[in-house]
Amino acid sequence: MLSYTAVIVTFNRKKAVRNALLRQFKQTVPAKRIIVVDNHSTDGTKEYISDILNDHKDTVRYLRMDENLGGSGGFYYGMKAALEEHTDLIGISDDDASYDEDYFEKIIDCAENHPNDMAFCGSMYINGNLDLTAAKMLANDKLLRFVPSKKEDYSQKSFYIDDWPFVGPVFRGELIEEIGLPRKDFFIWYDDSEYALRMHQNGYRYRLVSDAKIQIYQLDEVRFALWKQYYGFRNELYCLNKYSSGIYKVIYRQYMIWKKYASVFLKSSNKGQRKSALIAYHKAIVDSRNKNLGKTVEPGEKF
Repeated sequence: MLSYTAVIVTFNRKKAVRNALLRQFKQTVPAKRIIVVDNHSTDGTKEYISDILNDHKDTVRYLRMDENLGGSGGFYYGMKAALEEHTDLIGISDDDASYDEDYFEKIIDCAENHPNDMAFCGSMYINGNLDLTAAKMLANDKLLRFVPSKKEDYSQKSFYIDDWPFVGPVFRGELIEEIGLPRKDFFIWYDDSEYALRMHQNGYRYRLVSDAKIQIYQLDEVRFALWKQYYGFRNELYCLNKYSSGIYKVIYRQYMIWKKYASVFLKSSNKGQRKSALIAYHKAIVDSRNKNLGKTVEPGEKF
């Protein structure tokens, strides 16, 4: 049977990462190694899970970053460490992803039956409902336009998709060695889509295993935070500059910019912070054009 390493990235959510570890131990196929990447938490995370670290020294490896590198940096260093374990597969997630107990068993079964496929994922459920927006198809590789999967796709045992968030994807080690690690300089957001675009360039796609399920029991207003929106828009524009070409890049970039500006006045999530939103999006546009990546805005920073 194929072996795997599980990577969990956390920051200041000690209860969540503890639960994530306990859930990982319940997998019907256990991980050879579990790597916890602590993004310089200040809530006593290491102390809170010290009993687990002590009781599972042979399985759990704890990596504490010297600063908060965001999800992108966390996945970069987590996957880098996972490669050192020399397992067949590497699965990654934040600390709030809840795998069904047979998730990795089903992913491994699919990987063994499809040896030419290099990346896998399951079905995402948010608050108990299938999320059709998680799995995406690349509708236009010149415009880098993704569209969501269709509900009928999930009636198949497995099917191909082009993009999946860094919530439970499983990669063969040789894929990571071939195309490289995720971009740590994105900080958060769109690092998963950039990785998917890199996969696409090298002729790879995700195979989604329909009955391998990931549960997410949260999605609150925090996701509308402007500092997160800034990173997402900056990184998306950067990818458009990098992976698109010619007149398509120029026209579609302008379309995206004006669409984003329009959203400031049309989206209810921007109500009460429209001036700040305009500042954030303008900074994203300038920084993407100047290739000013990395942590350029502190988490929680106001515009």
